[in-house]
Amino acid sequence: MAERRYPEEVERALEAGVLKRLPLTFLPFVNQQLHQWDYLFPNERRSVQHLLVYVAAMSEEQSAALFADVRALEDKMGVRHWQFSTSEQTIENSSELARSPYFQEWRRAVQAVFDAVDKDAQPARGTPESSPHRLVLLEIPKNLPLDSARVWRRWQGIGIPVKLDLSGVRTGALQRLLLGSSTAGANASPGLLHAAGSRSTAAHADTWVIDAGRELVDPIAAQTTSAVLLSNARLDAYRQNFSHEMNTMRKDLADADAVFDRLRKVDVSPWCPPEVAADPAVREFVRSLYLSGNGAVIFGNSFVEWAASEALRRARPSLVAARFGMRSKPKPFTGVAVFENPDQVNPLPAVDDPDGSSLDAQMLALYVWLAASRYEEYRRATVCVCIAESLAEAYLIAPPEFILVRDAQPVHLEVLGAALLTWMT
Repeated sequence: MAERRYPEEVERALEAGVLKRLPLTFLPFVNQQLHQWDYLFPNERRSVQHLLVYVAAMSEEQSAALFADVRALEDKMGVRHWQFSTSEQTIENSSELARSPYFQEWRRAVQAVFDAVDKDAQPARGTPESSPHRLVLLEIPKNLPLDSARVWRRWQGIGIPVKLDLSGVRTGALQRLLLGSSTAGANASPGLLHAAGSRSTAAHADTWVIDAGRELVDPIAAQTTSAVLLSNARLDAYRQNFSHEMNTMRKDLADADAVFDRLRKVDVSPWCPPEVAADPAVREFVRSLYLSGNGAVIFGNSFVEWAASEALRRARPSLVAARFGMRSKPKPFTGVAVFENPDQVNPLPAVDDPDGSSLDAQMLALYVWLAASRYEEYRRATVCVCIAESLAEAYLIAPPEFILVRDAQPVHLEVLGAALLTWMT
C-alpha cells in the first residue's frame, strides 16, 4: 500500500471529489498547496485541511451557497475566458485578477469563505484567549544612528518607551536575551530560545530568528537549536544566484512566468547554509521569499521585514526575533526595484549608508509589528519589544497582564529578560 501523503480526512475529501466543488479561482492556491504539502508549515497545512474537510462535509446545496458570491464574481470577471492556470498561482493569474474592476469585491468574497471555515475550525484550535503567550523582538543595532526625540514617533503611542541599562552586556542586547547569560554557576540564566523550545506547545517553525547580517545568527547556529535561523549574509550565495537568474528575464509577463517557473524547480540546496539546507520547508520559504518579496534579494533590512512578516503570516510562530542592519548606498544607474544586484552591475565600491539604514530599520520594525497585529493570535497575548541599542532604550507594546517595571527606569536588560522569560513560560 502506498504511504499516505495527506492526513486521512484530507485523503477522504479528495477521494470524494472535493476539488470539483471549488470555484475556479480557488484551484491555483489549493492545488499549489497540495503539491507543496511536504514544504508547508503546520499552520498552512491546517488552513488547507480545514477548507477541504469543511467543504467535503457539506451537501451540494450548502457548498454551492458558500461559494455563490465568488462564482458570481468569476462570471462577471470572465475568468473562464482567461489563460488561467488552475495548477499553481502565476504572475499572469495575479495580473488578470488585479486588472478586473471586480477584484476588490472578489477578494472580500474569498475572505468571507475563509472566515466561515475559520469560525467552524475555531473550537478545535482553541479560542484566542487560550492561545499561548507570544513574543516579537526587534533590534536596531548600535551602529545605526537614532534621534531620541523622533525614534518612536511613527509608533503613534501604541506602546511606551522604556530606558534600558545595558551595563555588563558584552554582546548585542537581542543576542543576550535569546541566549541568556553564559555565566557559570547560580548566576547563569537561560535565554528565550531555550524557554520557547521547551514549551509543550512548541512545534516546527514556532521560533524564528532573522538577521540582516550574521552577528546574531552566527552564535546561535553554533549551538543546537530548533529555531528557524535566517541570515541575509549567510544566504549570500542563494541571493546572488537568484538575482542573476531574475536579470535574464525580458520585461513581459510570459517570460517572467517562465523564469519564475525555472526558479521554482531549480535545486537550491547547494546555495544554502547548513541550517537552511537541512529543513525543506525553510528552504522553500526562502525560495518563495525571494520570488515574491520586493527588495528582499537586494537589501538586508527589506529581507528582515519581509521574512518576519511572511513567517507571521504562514507559520504563526510564538517567538519572532529580528535584527536590522547596515546597507550600502544605492548605486546610480541600477534598477534595485527590478532585482538587479548593484554590486554585480556597477563596479563602484559599496559604501555604507548609516542614515538610510537607520531610517529603513525604524520604519520596517514598525511594519513587522503591524504585520503581526493583522492576526488574531497576536492581538491578545503578545509582547513586542523594539530595542534601540544606540539609545539604550526600547519600545514596549504589551497587554495589561505583562508587568515589567515597578521600580524606576532604567531597567537592566537582565530584568527585561527575566520578565520575558516569565511571559514565555
